[in-house]
Amino acid sequence: MKRMLKKVLGKNAADAVRPYFPMTRSKWKLILIKRRFKEFGERSTITSPSIFQGMENISIGKDSDIGAFVHIWGNGGVTIGDGVLIASHVVITSLTHSYSGKQIKNAPTVAAPIHIDNGVWIGAHAVIMPGVTIGEGAVIGAGAIVTSNVPAMAIAVGVPARIIKYRE
Repeated sequence: MKRMLKKVLGKNAADAVRPYFPMTRSKWKLILIKRRFKEFGERSTITSPSIFQGMENISIGKDSDIGAFVHIWGNGGVTIGDGVLIASHVVITSLTHSYSGKQIKNAPTVAAPIHIDNGVWIGAHAVIMPGVTIGEGAVIGAGAIVTSNVPAMAIAVGVPARIIKYRE
């Protein structure tokens, strides 16, 4: 942590600032990480440990909370709206492999953007696949695998996720 502060603030600045701004290690880490995202809204939080790849292509809106052990592969573009709740162990991947050729291992990567609108709740262990849009106020049940778009205010559960009803 000390090395990261020195890298961002300068050799002696990190030690000079610490007595006046006592923060936990995780808060310092969040401050440094926020700068690497395309956008990171105010009052949004990330619980450690979480993994982000392609952070320069990930936008997170205001008041959104990302739980522990979340993995987001953002190379194809991921937009998370305002007031979104993402529970622990969720996977959001905007990348996959083409399976059209004979060799899967060396197959080309396919990228498709993911859009998660405002007020969405994604339950624990859900998987959001490339190219999916989740509409405003939708709920994704725990363990669901979302392979197609989910409209606003819908509740989607299962493998693959299907809409079981709509919120009022």
